[in-house]
Amino acid sequence: MAEFWPPSVNQLTNKSLIMRIFSLTLIGVFFFGIAFNGCSTNEANFIISNNSKLDRQDEPVVLTRGMITEKTGEIQIIEGKLPLPHFEGQPLPSQLDDMDGDGSWDEVAFTLPIDANSQKSVSIVYVDSSDFPDFEDRTNVRFGVIKSGVVTPVDELTMEANELPVPLFTRFQMDGPAWENDKVGFRQYIDGRNGRDLYGKTLPAMALDTVGIADDGTLEDDYHVMLPWGRDILAVGNSLGIGGIGIIENGEAVRLGVRLDAEKNNIQTTHFELITEGPVRSVFKLSYEGWRTPNDNTYDLENTVSIWAGSYSHTNEISLTSMAETDTLAIGLVNIHNDNPPVVLDQVSENYTGFYTHDQQTYDDQWYLGMGLIFPKDNYVKYTTTPDEGPGITNSYLNLIELNQDKSFTYHVFAGWELSDENFADADYFDSFMKQEMQKISSPVSIQ
Repeated sequence: MAEFWPPSVNQLTNKSLIMRIFSLTLIGVFFFGIAFNGCSTNEANFIISNNSKLDRQDEPVVLTRGMITEKTGEIQIIEGKLPLPHFEGQPLPSQLDDMDGDGSWDEVAFTLPIDANSQKSVSIVYVDSSDFPDFEDRTNVRFGVIKSGVVTPVDELTMEANELPVPLFTRFQMDGPAWENDKVGFRQYIDGRNGRDLYGKTLPAMALDTVGIADDGTLEDDYHVMLPWGRDILAVGNSLGIGGIGIIENGEAVRLGVRLDAEKNNIQTTHFELITEGPVRSVFKLSYEGWRTPNDNTYDLENTVSIWAGSYSHTNEISLTSMAETDTLAIGLVNIHNDNPPVVLDQVSENYTGFYTHDQQTYDDQWYLGMGLIFPKDNYVKYTTTPDEGPGITNSYLNLIELNQDKSFTYHVFAGWELSDENFADADYFDSFMKQEMQKISSPVSIQ
C-alpha cells in the first residue's frame, strides 16, 4: 500500500483512504451486478428434448421458479414482472401456478408440440402483469354446490361423515367435482360413493360449468342425453367407474366411501381443494381422513388430480397413510357394458403396466369406447373381477396396487370415445394408442 500511496505524495488521511476504497468497491460491485444480471437474462433459454421415437402434440412442460431464477436471477420478479415462455418469438399459452398456496407462483406450465428425436428452445421473457396474455381455457374444474337454493362454484369444501351420503340432485351440481379439457371430461361422486364417471366430448369448448343446471337455476339431469358438447357416456352403478379407488382387506375389496343406501359415510372427513385452474392445466386435491373399514382399520388418503390440455386422460397422485407395513389398493374399471376381455400391457415398458378395455361399453351399448389405466410396474400385482351383484363393489375390474414403505404412487386414466375421434371405434387403434401413451410416460421430455 505504501508503494502506491506514499505520504509524501498523497496526504489523504486514513479515513479518506478508506472512503475512497469503499466507493471504488461499490462502483465495481454495481457494474458487476449489471453485467451479471444482463448475462443471466440473456441466458434465459430452456432446451426441451424429446428423445423418444414418438411425436408429441401437446407435451406438458413445467418450469419451477427455481429453474427459472437460476438462469435469470430474481430482480425482474422482485420488480413485479412475470415470466412468459416464448417459442420462435411468440408467447406460448401458459400459466403461473401457486402450488403451495402461499400467494406466490411456484411453477410455469405450458404445452409444446415437439417431434420425435428433436429439441426446441423456449425462452423466458419477463412482462408486466398487465401485459400477460389472456389465453383460451383448455382445462376446467367445476364443483357446484347448492347454497340457498342456488348452484354456487366452490374452490374448497369440507364434509364430515354425518353429511354423507346424500341423495342425487340434492346438494351437488354433478354429484361432486368435475374436470375437463378440450378432449374429455370426468367427475368424482363425492356424494359418498367416490366412483368416477366419464363425459364424452364432441366439441373442444369448456362445457361443465353449466351442465346439470336448469334454466331456473335448479338441478336437473340433462347430461344423459346428447347435447351439442357431448354427454355422460358411462354407466357406473355400484362399480368404481373409471379409475375409482378401493382397498383390499382379507381378500375383500372395500370401497373408499359408501353406497347411497348407507346411513353414514365410512370416512370421517372428506375435503376438496382447488389448487390451480388455467388454460393448459388444472389441479385439485381430494383428501380423505379417517377412512375406517369393516375390519376396524383406519387410513388417510390424498389424491391429487391433474388434467392437461390436449390429452384424453388425467393423472392421479396417491398418498396413503396407515399402520400396516403393506397395503393393497384397488383401482377400478367398470365392466357393465363390456363383453370383450380386458388387456394387460406388461411388455411395452420396463417401468409401467397398462390395462384397458374396448367395446361398445357406453350407455345402451351405443358407441365404442376405450378405457385404460397405466400404473408403475413395481407396484402392480394383478387384476381381479368383482361380482355383478352384492352389497359391495360390483361390475368392476380391480387392478391391485401394492404399497410398502413409500405408500405413494401415480396412475394415469385414459378414455377414447368414437364421437370424439372416430379412430377410437377401432380396437387395434386404441391398443396402439395405449402403447404409445405408455412409451411417452416411460420417456418424458428432458429440460436443460
